[in-house]
Amino acid sequence: MKRIILFAVILAVLLPSFGCREKDDDLRVILIGMDGLRWQEVFGGVDQAVLDCGSIISGDVRKDYWEESREARRKALMPFTWDFIANNGVIAGDRENGSFVSVTNKMWFSYPGWSEMICGYPDDEFITSNGAGPNRNFSFLEFANMTEKYKGSVLAYGSWLCFYDIINYRRAGFPVNAGFVTLPEELTLTPGETVTNDILEGTPDFLGRVRPDAITHEYVMEALRHRHPKVLFAGYGECDDWAHERRYDLSIFCCHHFDRYLKEIWEYTQSDPFYKDKTVFIVTTDHGRGEKAEQWPDHGFNGVPGSGDTWLMAFGKGIPAKGSLSSGEFHTNQIAPTLANWLGFQLPPHEGMGEPIDFDNL
Repeated sequence: MKRIILFAVILAVLLPSFGCREKDDDLRVILIGMDGLRWQEVFGGVDQAVLDCGSIISGDVRKDYWEESREARRKALMPFTWDFIANNGVIAGDRENGSFVSVTNKMWFSYPGWSEMICGYPDDEFITSNGAGPNRNFSFLEFANMTEKYKGSVLAYGSWLCFYDIINYRRAGFPVNAGFVTLPEELTLTPGETVTNDILEGTPDFLGRVRPDAITHEYVMEALRHRHPKVLFAGYGECDDWAHERRYDLSIFCCHHFDRYLKEIWEYTQSDPFYKDKTVFIVTTDHGRGEKAEQWPDHGFNGVPGSGDTWLMAFGKGIPAKGSLSSGEFHTNQIAPTLANWLGFQLPPHEGMGEPIDFDNL
């Protein structure tokens, strides 16, 4: 059986995808996620109901990010998203405006959501907890690394230690770095990576296996500057973890800085000839959160409605400027097939696999 599965994997990578976009031999793909960032904040800015909920610490959120209109609030919170991406790409998931994005797994928490995102289908039989262990499912990242064009040019970084299991780093065949694990010296570290390693070693683990997103971001930027991956995954995490701590102020702070990270990554790729006008981005999240203010810190299939509601953005090479959509329904299981499609190969058929998104004909 293992030989049959391996043959199917190799065959899927070697054969081009039927109906995929025109082959681009010089494309770079970047997938970025923020754990547990609600669509309500992405499209509406800070939530009045959450601010008014006395059981949740809200700090100076109202002073720093409150505006009277929904449009002004979201721009105050995520200026790059609403000044640049909304005018040069596609944003889906504004349920108040008729656009829907959701996961297809039944778990509604992190490991299942990230796995569905990078593999293209849910696995509710095996992935029933965040401690499910090494992922038995193959990600589009692994498939990309099996191709001649992208082998040795795939990298993955994550704030959460569990990304080692989600990506199954022992099997994956490409470098993965996550949690409170420094980059190994054998990689021949850049001066920036050495400094980031030193900072990480001196950073306390406030959130339990989740390092600060600022450190993950520095690793990502150093990789872009000096390692030039053609396929990059970056998984940020603090929005979710501060939410579980009922710290709306810190979760909002991290959301604002996540938007800044997107801006910095985009601007760098447009300044480097290796990436300029050759790079396409998808940005998304692994799950939603509770719809009601008192449920905002929580998520999961057990009585927290809204936990399966997500969002996604696409921008960069080949993505039309359609802005925030007012119709359509999309799912997390479409992300990996879409990315594989762009990279020029087809994922092997699997139960629950999504269809690639055709952004040109939305």
